Amino acid sequence: MSIIEVTNVNRSFQNGKETAHVLKDINISIEKGEFVSIMGPSGGGKSTLLYLLGGLDKPSTGSVKINNVDLSTLKDNELCKLRNEEVGFVFQFYNLVPNLNVEDNISLPLMIAGKSRSEYKDKLDECLKIIGMEDKRKLTPRELSGGQQQRVAIARALVFEPNIIFLDEPIGNLDSKTGLRIMELFRDINQKYGKTIVQVTHSAEAATFGTKLVKLVDGQIQSISDIHQ
Repeated sequence: MSIIEVTNVNRSFQNGKETAHVLKDINISIEKGEFVSIMGPSGGGKSTLLYLLGGLDKPSTGSVKINNVDLSTLKDNELCKLRNEEVGFVFQFYNLVPNLNVEDNISLPLMIAGKSRSEYKDKLDECLKIIGMEDKRKLTPRELSGGQQQRVAIARALVFEPNIIFLDEPIGNLDSKTGLRIMELFRDINQKYGKTIVQVTHSAEAATFGTKLVKLVDGQIQSISDIHQ
């Protein structure tokens, strides 16, 4: 069964008298446990599509469904709940809070949701273990490398145990060696924990860590193919 279903999605933006058609007639089905890489040139609509899939934006026409629920039918508070609990986001810029240490940055979504520290201690320890940073829990972002900061951002996305993780150019700010390590971590998360992952990337190498490749050109899907590991 599809965990994400996109049907006849279009997204356009009004700029004065001009209308920019960013996405045109997008149809895609993503199965539970897949790792989908969306590739294409800059300005082709990749990030716009990702934001629609994650409920950060709404299509002009068409529908996006997660677990058979049409996102456009949800009220703001329901959409917020879905974004907090069912999906996780990892962006190119790590978006960590500079004066919070590693464990507090990871715990932030749980604190905002009103969970007590005792409730999420085990989950926090598990996330630190997944990213291999148990010994760095008291450090602040300025004491970490770019790769370590991105690992913290990944743990923060995992802490609510979402079924789906969206990645927006997740290694765009990292050197190639560190970037490959991060991609290996994503592949582990996909394979060991069964998380569905959707990433947009410029990197052909990063794309090969997925199980399916979607090529998006000028707002249209050019091809969808399986990636053989």
